[in-house]
Parts: sequence; structure tokens; C-alpha cells
Amino acid sequence: MKQLREHIKKTISTLMEEKYPAPLEIVDALKGDLKLNPLIRYVKNLKAANTVPPSYEVRLVNGASFMVYLEEFSLMVKIGAKRYYLGDMDERSQAIDDINRLLTDPQFNADTGEEGGEDSGEGETFDEPADEPAEEEPEA
Repeated sequence: MKQLREHIKKTISTLMEEKYPAPLEIVDALKGDLKLNPLIRYVKNLKAANTVPPSYEVRLVNGASFMVYLEEFSLMVKIGAKRYYLGDMDERSQAIDDINRLLTDPQFNADTGEEGGEDSGEGETFDEPADEPAEEEPEA
């Protein structure tokens, strides 16, 4: 019985960590608006966050990260405490500058106590979206 429980726990955790394609509007914003093209060069992975409004954590290849929120009227990028709306050209260019700073500043590795840009490479990898967008769930 104990082996069955262990197997079920492993299966559930595997299913929970399944890879899903990133939303097309997030990928388009990263590539077009934020100039992170090709994505594989800059972005390690995306992680959906349980927030209202819906958001994604964009993890960069050097270990730094920022958030992208799906607002009703525009996408919002949150880098540290600063918020930038991609619909505003001035804020978009400031967001690009801050993302460049995230990419170029050395990152402190808490595990080893040293500065270093690259992490161990563990975790999920970034998958670009499929050609067709996923179906939206009906609102309640």
C-alpha cells in the first residue's frame, strides 16, 4: 500500500509539472515590445503565478526575473518595485532599459555565496507556444 501511495504522489507531481506552451500575447510582447528575440537567448522559462490579474514570472538565463501582468487594457511589466505599461512608449523603453540592466548586472548566487550569472540549469525549460492559441475558459 505504501508503494502505491509513493507512486501516486510521483505521478501527481509529474502531471503538475507538465510543460504548457506560453500564451501567445506574452511571447509576442517579449519578442516584439521588449526586444528579447530570440527568446531562448534571454529567457530560461516562464512560470504562471496565481495572481489577480493573471501574471507570469519571466526567468532570465542569468537567474534574474521579472513579472508580466495581463491587464485589461495593456500588458504590465513589473521589475522590482517599478511598473511599466507596454502600451506607453516611454514606459516600454524604460522597461527595456531595466531588463537590459537585469541581464548585464552580476547576480549573487545564494547557494554558493558567490557572484555568478549562470545557475545549475535545473527546472523546466522555456517552450514557445503552439501555432494556435489555447481555448479560453468561459467566465463564471
